[in-house]
Formats: sequence, structure tokens, C-alpha cells
Amino acid sequence: MATAAIADEISEKPTLRWLVWELSPEFIPQGPLKGQGYADKFLAFFIERMPEYKHEIVWTNVNRWNVESQRPNHCTPHVWGDFFKDTSLLSRPYTFTAPHVLIAHQRMQPRLGVPGSVLSLQTLLQDPQLRLLTVPVYIGKNEKHSRYPVLHTYLKPYIGKPNLVQYEGSRNEINLQLLKRGRADYTLGYPNTITSQKRIQNLPDEFISYRLQEHNLYKQIYVSCRNTDFGQKVIARINTMLTESTLLTFLKYQEEWNAADEFFRQVTINHLIRGIPQPNVVP
Repeated sequence: MATAAIADEISEKPTLRWLVWELSPEFIPQGPLKGQGYADKFLAFFIERMPEYKHEIVWTNVNRWNVESQRPNHCTPHVWGDFFKDTSLLSRPYTFTAPHVLIAHQRMQPRLGVPGSVLSLQTLLQDPQLRLLTVPVYIGKNEKHSRYPVLHTYLKPYIGKPNLVQYEGSRNEINLQLLKRGRADYTLGYPNTITSQKRIQNLPDEFISYRLQEHNLYKQIYVSCRNTDFGQKVIARINTMLTESTLLTFLKYQEEWNAADEFFRQVTINHLIRGIPQPNVVP
């Protein structure tokens, strides 16, 4: 009888479907580090504190996410605020993505210069001898929805040209092995992309990165749900969790993957916790 009562209680809970994707080190779906990405831990934190729902995690590629995110009872735990603004509801911002960087195989160092220095993406794109490898710049045909929300205006004129190669796979990122194999000369990633792919995929220590002149902005991250009664309740519940203690815990999860980046910590502390607007933070 007790078992049946518990089963009835579970079946009566509304189902909350969380949409995630493979992008290291946000979400890690397999291998020894499965579930240890920082966004994996954000989501686990939310789920543990929302027992009133039956939770399902749905793995998507970006095209599937583009459809599923507009269904009732579907939410995204870690996303920019640029998508479906007319139909979505956002939580308070609770973390950031760091500025994009340029990543190349070490064979490109003689051409690109000292790793860690600042390069101009616009200038590199003007060189027809250099090939940039990206995930598809736009999601579907909507030019307001880009995987590169700060950089897409620089990329757009080169879509369809030989020096911008768009690669669409199941992952929401470029596997750096493609650079090693000569599929292109450079790609765009985050400051933690090289170290995370080395840890997760056992990549060799053969990749270098450069800061970009065109991108020094931290993009705010939110939980997003469709703006329905269900979504409003979820977002309201999420917002109650985003205390100073939670934000510091989430920062710790980020620092497990970003080598305790001091700039990222300063932006988080000042903007999210102290409430001091930072000029290099954008919604």
C-alpha cells in the first residue's frame, strides 16, 4: 500500500523537461567525467531543490533545441537571453560565458604569433588563405539567434565563402581534433575549451589560443522557460534559489574548469553579488 501511494504521488507530479546539449565543459554526457561539467552541477542543484516536479533531462543538438524549447513544460538551465524573446521567460542571471577566444593547432603559431596575444578576427577573415571552422553561425534561418552573439556580424559576410567552414555535428562545439587533422586553420572557443577537451577527450597538448580584439564581453546566463503558467512557476522557484550563497557555489563549479580565472571571479563578484554594473557585461 505504501509503495502504491508513493507511486501515485510521483505520477501526479508535473513533468519538467530540461534541455541540454553536449558542450564541454558545460554538460558532459559520457565518459569518466560524465555529469561533472559546471552546468551539469547547476542543473543537479536545481533538480535537488525542486522535488515537486518529475524531472527529465533531454539531450538535444541545437536544431532540436530550437524546436523543443518552445514546447510546454520544457526549460533550458543554461542559456543566453537572446533566444525567443517574445515567448520565453528568463530567470535572474546567475553566471556568464567568458569572451570567445581564437584557438589553433600549434603549427599555426609562426603565422599567428605569440599565444595569448590579441588578434583581430576581422583582419584574419580578410585573408583568403586562412580557414576558420565554426559551428553553424545561425540557428535555423533566424539571424537573431546565433551561437556567436557578439561576433556574428563579423562572420556573416563570409558565410558561404571558402575561408569560413561551418561544421554541424551532434555537439554544440568544434572538436579540436579537426584542427589537428587540417580541416581548418583556427576556430572560436572559450578560454577553458582547450583544457576541458584535454581533460575529457585526452587531447594532446598541441593547441594554442589568442584573445580577440572584437570580443571582451561577458554574456549573462539564465534559466529559460516558455512563458506559460508552468514556466512562470518554475522561473519564480529558480529565482528564490539564486542567493549570494548559491552564486558563490556556482562560481566554485565554474572555477573547477577555468583554472580559477581571476577576471571571471571579479566580474561575478562585482556584477552578480555586489550589484555593481560592469561595462564588459551584456545581457
